[in-house]
Amino acid sequence: MTIPDSAQTARTSVDPETLTALEEVYAQVKRVQRDLRPTDRIIQDLEVDSLATLEILLALEERFGVALVDNPKAATLTTVGDLVGLLDELRADATTT
Repeated sequence: MTIPDSAQTARTSVDPETLTALEEVYAQVKRVQRDLRPTDRIIQDLEVDSLATLEILLALEERFGVALVDNPKAATLTTVGDLVGLLDELRADATTT
């Protein structure tokens, strides 16, 4: 299946500040420094198990002041881009309320 250029751009277009924060949290939890790409799959590519996922989500909640663990959308995240997109969405909602 071929993804149209516009859809591919939308999937890989992420806020660099949020991506950098995620890289820092990932490095703390996994004790590995790595450049993350929006297309990286959280479980398969980054080798993040359920405990590490929880640690990452909690650290991001604290850092950004948003609720990730209890958010139903968090259960559907599969890629770094998905996670960054949800973080950006939650951060935008927090600033408008």
